[in-house]
Amino acid sequence: MWDERKDQNRWKMKFILPEHNEALRQLHLAKQRIDRPVLSEEQVEEFEFVISTAVIEDLPLDFELFVDGFVREVSGHVVYVDHIRKEFRVKDDRGDTNFVKFADIINVKNAPSG
Repeated sequence: MWDERKDQNRWKMKFILPEHNEALRQLHLAKQRIDRPVLSEEQVEEFEFVISTAVIEDLPLDFELFVDGFVREVSGHVVYVDHIRKEFRVKDDRGDTNFVKFADIINVKNAPSG
């Protein structure tokens, strides 16, 4: 006797080749990408005020950065502002230094102290 279900299962994919797995991962990432948000002058001015206040008072900040279609979050204290390279150096809780470009900032706010 011929079992139709058994025949269908025979042709189902039992494994995925590494190339297929990578293609599926890239497709999934492409679906999650976002367009760069457009900031108003008021937003940029507000970010500048928040950052300058935090630097003066040595307060931690939470940055949201737009990097290659994704939002990356960085939290910590601004330890250096490089006006020539147009970037900040932000030291996080682990002591790592993160380089934050001015142009990548899409949001910044005071980090909750605790």
